[in-house]
Amino acid sequence: MKKRGIIAILGLSMLLGLTACGSKTETTATETETQTTSVETESVKETKKERPELAEGQMYSYLTGEVVDEAIGSQRPFAIMINNIQDAIPQSGISQAEIMYECLVESGITRLMCEFQDIENLNKVGSIRSARHYYMDLAQDDDAIYTHFGQSIFAEDRINQGYPTISGLSGYGEAVFYRTSDREAPHNVYSSKDGLLAGLEATGISRNYPENYKGRLNFNDEDIAPETGDTAEKVTMPFTINNPWFEYNAEDGLYYRFQYGEPHIDVENNEQLTFKNLIIQYAERSVISEQDHQDYKLVGSGSGLVITDGKAVKITWKRETEGDQTAYYYEDGTPVYLNAGKSYIAVVPSELSVTCEAK
Repeated sequence: MKKRGIIAILGLSMLLGLTACGSKTETTATETETQTTSVETESVKETKKERPELAEGQMYSYLTGEVVDEAIGSQRPFAIMINNIQDAIPQSGISQAEIMYECLVESGITRLMCEFQDIENLNKVGSIRSARHYYMDLAQDDDAIYTHFGQSIFAEDRINQGYPTISGLSGYGEAVFYRTSDREAPHNVYSSKDGLLAGLEATGISRNYPENYKGRLNFNDEDIAPETGDTAEKVTMPFTINNPWFEYNAEDGLYYRFQYGEPHIDVENNEQLTFKNLIIQYAERSVISEQDHQDYKLVGSGSGLVITDGKAVKITWKRETEGDQTAYYYEDGTPVYLNAGKSYIAVVPSELSVTCEAK
């Protein structure tokens, strides 16, 4: 296993109290590569530290940077579309996801896409809803196996063009998904480890990463708190239907998620959702149908935030082509390094702002 360096966080001026986190100015790919450190950025030293030797049969997860068995870490994750309207609360199994994505869909609601690499104890997950084409782009970032029940016309076009998915509206759907009697359709569709494996068998999709696969996320060798940055002990997302926010717990270094005015709980284990890292990707949004279907400009570049250990640091993101993986950079163009652990990633319309404040 090669060494992984710790890239120290670039300095930014600290804002006390309530503040909109970060600039959303669009940045070109060329500017991202050539931008030099601004006069507002303090010089900080770069520290290198070699990770401990891994035991035989272990590796670092591409999704979390944590030590996992190779039998798990060498497997592509499932990216499952999760219903997030109030009628679908509480959800099942989502606390086991290594990465959770959130975007606005129609009528101001959000939908979640939860990525699961370790599915050994995933006995029930859902409720599961339909595909949106931009979530397929996000799943492709992590080479994840996109899993859904239904699809928008725009996602259907992409599926018809050959994008491989595990779909509930296929001939094999009953082997993968099931409905419960405690909720009304369409909020009662679920799956499980056995169902997901049945989906692989039916579709022939491989769980193995491609040869020479390289994950897109970089991780520190040890937990590194940003030396400077905006105070981010409470982070509020600009999604007005479910009103999600996160509160930082300094004791365990995690962000606890809330929505609909209460803790966001996984009903299967009664645990609140927690994340080590929050990543905000601002992107241009447009409405592309009379039904308010959304589209996001995910190819190109733009601004964003990486939030960890109570601080928010400005970043840029870049994806040159649809076939590339989205990469994150500090303002001087060096790659972002995350702290090991689970991450929440949100695509936020560029006209909106995430709010950070002290508790």
